[in-house]
Order: sequence, then structure tokens, then C-alpha cells
Amino acid sequence: MKIVTYNVNGLRQRVSQHGSLLRLLTSLDADIICFQETKLSRRDLSVDLTMAEGYEAFVSCTRTTNKGRSSYSGVATFCRVKSAFFSNEAALPLEAEEGFTGLLECPRKREIIRDFMLEAPFEEEDLEITDDDLLKVDSEGRCLITDHGHFVLFNIYGPRAENDDEERCRFKFIFFKILQRRWEFLLSQGKRVFVVGDLNIAPAAIDRCDASPDFEKNMFRKWLRSLFKECGGPFFDVFRSKNPGRKEAYTCFSPRVGAEEFNYGSRIDHILIAGPCLHQQHDTEDHYFLYCHVEACDIMSQFRRGNSGNAPKWRGGRKIKLEGSDHVPVYVILRDVPDLPTHSTPSIAVRYIPEVRGWQQSIVSFLVKGQVSHHRLQNNLSSDSNARETYDECEISSQDCSKIEQDIIANASQHSSDQCFSNLNSGQKPNPSLNEDSSLTFSQKKTESLKYLSSDCTRGVKKMTRNNTCSQLTLKYFFKQPKIVMTADEETLKHDLTFPKADPGEIREETSQSTEQSDLKNEYANHSCEISGTSIDIHDGKRVSEPCFPVKRENDNFAVQEWRRIQQKMKMTIPICKGHGEPCVSRSVKREGPNRGRLFYVCARAQGPASNPEANCGHFQWGSAKSKDKHK
Repeated sequence: MKIVTYNVNGLRQRVSQHGSLLRLLTSLDADIICFQETKLSRRDLSVDLTMAEGYEAFVSCTRTTNKGRSSYSGVATFCRVKSAFFSNEAALPLEAEEGFTGLLECPRKREIIRDFMLEAPFEEEDLEITDDDLLKVDSEGRCLITDHGHFVLFNIYGPRAENDDEERCRFKFIFFKILQRRWEFLLSQGKRVFVVGDLNIAPAAIDRCDASPDFEKNMFRKWLRSLFKECGGPFFDVFRSKNPGRKEAYTCFSPRVGAEEFNYGSRIDHILIAGPCLHQQHDTEDHYFLYCHVEACDIMSQFRRGNSGNAPKWRGGRKIKLEGSDHVPVYVILRDVPDLPTHSTPSIAVRYIPEVRGWQQSIVSFLVKGQVSHHRLQNNLSSDSNARETYDECEISSQDCSKIEQDIIANASQHSSDQCFSNLNSGQKPNPSLNEDSSLTFSQKKTESLKYLSSDCTRGVKKMTRNNTCSQLTLKYFFKQPKIVMTADEETLKHDLTFPKADPGEIREETSQSTEQSDLKNEYANHSCEISGTSIDIHDGKRVSEPCFPVKRENDNFAVQEWRRIQQKMKMTIPICKGHGEPCVSRSVKREGPNRGRLFYVCARAQGPASNPEANCGHFQWGSAKSKDKHK
């Protein structure tokens, strides 16, 4: 059996990087895969992010609405199985639980819930812990527990806390202390406990690239080392047990300084194991699970960002963006793990979550909806005297409008031609002036018909847009060139204003028709028609179309010139680092204090050991004092 832990730094991004969730899981090639920092809320759960063929998934999402914490953390455990609902494989858990305090709501009672309950308030190292504290540490989706029969697996995403952030330090302290109580309780019941995930703690100086002399004095590093067997605790650090003394073995790299390039990081992703082996008879105390069943444990360095030899070098994050997580996976291979009795998939599996499988609807809901629609249609028919504003008309699309428009024109043309043929058959001689009047009447009829149809279709499209949930404009819409859209009246007017070129060899003898056409042309020539941002003028019988966007074009040109000016000014003001003679990159102070918001410049190269001349030279320079005032 192979177990992998991987901080994906956004499950959606990793799925997109690999093309699908199944490809991501296949690339890790493990029976149990534990993801941290999925950054998925409950409403973000979908089939493409949580379900893959051959895997059962369990997720824990953040429940808090605090600023900066919503859709921030989250963990997920994927178990590879051969059967979807029933299996005897140890990879499919017998039970599963979201959270670790036992206080989160669950669909039904389970034994894994009843084995541990905390009664608050209680004290932990002179710190009083209340029910609110327990719910708070369990509301960020940082723990998922699965019971695999032979062992209980904790998928953990430990909180990060700066030394000067008292609130988060208290949160982190309570988080790990309550977890420790849960582990100790399970071990007292004779169970084996596996703890995997990103704990956000590097245990010793060997696990950090730039460890200071007092690095190991940190309270959380002391706490983690107290859990290890060599310090009297119950757990084995599996990687360090299998790779003692191995240096520069890191699992996390800062994305802000391109630390992957020179393997300049820290080891904060761990696999801890506590408990006896699976053998029924053992006489010595050395029969631990680690010694009898752990075959190998290592870091999957091939997943490190920019690992390929032809990858471009990091230059302050300006030109390229390395694809992948800022963590690398860690795996452990177990041997001699027997199967379990046939058991079913736990009820909190993703396949049973309503956000993924959909909310079940009864047949009554569909009948009710149909009756409402029919009632609405009848009301519209009875209340509105105009038949074109009924419910059916609202669903006419723009293509339907154009089709109906052609039908109206064809019917009108057919009516006009039928009238002319009837006049000829009756022996009446067609009058040129009368023929001109009939064509004008046809044009007026067509204009009126299309005007009515256009307004009606516009109302229908507007109603459809309001009812359509996908009608929100995307960012690309604002960068598209504006399109010239004409209404039916404007299209008719354009058609009437477009005069055919006369054949030079053709001599018109109908004086009255020529005079009326000339008058009509002169009448329209005195008007200026604006059609959707385009002006149409008639000069010497020709149609000239000119765009009417002088203000918008002027603003665009001004914005381009202003942006070029800013870029030129930035190039002139960016300092040069002293170590390499290259342009620096700008940063700003984000921590609270007197310098918050102040601009500074550093070397653009990736962070690395000080002995490496190709790494960051450590150049630092404050920006102008004005930038500090602007950020206040």
C-alpha cells in the first residue's frame, strides 16, 4: 500500500495543470492520496474536482466566513478502490469524520464520533479553552479522519502563524493540543495512528535551509519534537527514520523568491506513525509498525516546480510563472497490510454530498412548475390585448426575429405583385405615379411591421437576459471592438437611403417618377441619421458612413500614452543590484508597523545559499518616501 501527502495549493489549479483529476491522481500512483490546501468551499464542490473513476473521495471544507479565511484551506482524501460501494480493500475506510473535535454536525452518529468527546471549558497549560474555541479551530477545514481498520489516518493542514500574531498563535496552539488529545485517546484504545499532511512546522535545524541558532527554540518546534520517539513520544518521523542525517531534503519552497531553483526551502510536510505492528504475536517492544511494515519513505522531487532542465530561470516573477504547487509530495510504502472484511463506503463520501450529486427533486415539483407556467401564460393572454406580448413571444430569439422579418417582407412583396397582376389581367394600364405610390406604401408597411416586430423581439430578448443566470458579462467583453447593431427601423431606413446606380445607357422618360425620387432624396439629404454610433449622410447620391466615437478614441489614446509614460518612468527609477548589475524588483512592506506600505527594491534573482554566486545577492534598497504616504 502506498500513501501520498501533497499540499496542492489549490486543487482547481492542479486539476487544470494536469488536464483532469484522474490524471493528477494517476501521476501520484498511490492507494491513499491526501491533499491539503484545496481552497474549495462547499459551493465549489463539483464532479470534475472531486470524483474520478476508481477513487472514493472525502473532503473537508472551510466553514468560517472570516475575512481572508473563506475558501482558503481545506483537505481531501482520495482512496483507490476496485468497487464503488462495497470492497474488502484496506484503502476504503470503514468510517470517516470531518474535523477532530467531535462537535461538527454530521448526518448520523458513527462510532468514530462517539469515541471522543470534549467537555468545555477546560484548561490546557494555563489556557482556558471554551466550546467557541473548539468550534473555531474545527471550522477552517483543516482535518479529515478516515478509519482504515488497521490504522486511523489523520489528513492535516496545520495553521500558519507568525511569532508576532498572538491571535493566530493561540489558534495554532489550541489546534495542535486538541489533536494531541485525540491521538493519545486512540492510542490508549490500542489503535494505530497515522498523521500525514502539511503541519507548517519544520522540526529541527536540519529541516530548514537558513536556520538561525535559536531556530529549535520555537514553541511549536519543541511541541512537535516532543511527540517523537527519541524524545519520549509515541510517533516516528518516518522520513527522518528512513533517511537519518540526510540534508537539503525540503518539501516547501517560497514562491515569492523562486527558492525551487537552488533547492532553498524547508521540510514541513510529514508522515508520522505510532502504534504496534499487525503481527499477532510479538515478544519484544521493538515490534512497532514502522519497523515491521514501512518499506520506504521519500520526497517526490519530480513534482518540484521548474524541475525540467530547459525551464527558464526565475527573474523576480516578472517574465515567467512556474506552474505547480509550492510544495512537493511525500510518500510512504507499506507492506504486509491485509484486506478487511467487506464493507461499504462511508456516508460522508463525496458521491453522497448534495452539492456534487445534486439535490433530489420529487415529481410533484415538476408538476407544480408546469402548472405555474400554464397559469402565467393564460394570465398574459387575458390581460394583454396585444397578442405579441404573450408568454410565447418572450422566447423568440434573434434568429427567429430575422426569419419572421423575411416572411413579412416576402408576404408584403407577394401582396404587392398580386395586386399588379390583377390590374394587368383586368385590362387596366399601370400608372407610373400609382406604381410609385404603391412601392412607397409597401415600404411604409414594411417599416411599420418591422418596427412592431423589433420592439417585440427586443422585449423578449431582455426578458430572457434577465432570467438567464449566464448573462453576466465577462472581462473579455470590455476589450472587444464595439459592434454596429441596427434596429428594424434603422435597417429599413438604410435600405431606403441606398439608391441603385443608374445605367448610363438607360434614359428614364417617366418625368413624374424621376421628380418624386429626386424630391425624396433631397428630403433625406437634409437629415443626419445616427445608427448605433455611426452617422449616415447623403452627398451627391452617395452614402457615407463615419464612426462617431471621438471621445472614446481620445480617451483610449490618452490611456495608452499615460501607460507608456509610467513604464518609461519605472525603467528610469528602478535601481541596479550591486551583486549582478541587473535591475531590481520592487516590493512593499505588508506587516503592521511604521513602514507598512513602504516601497523597497531587492535583487531579482532566486533565493539560494549565500555561497552560490548565481543566487540572490541580498541587495536591498528603500524606495522613495512618497510611496509610503500613498499607501496610507
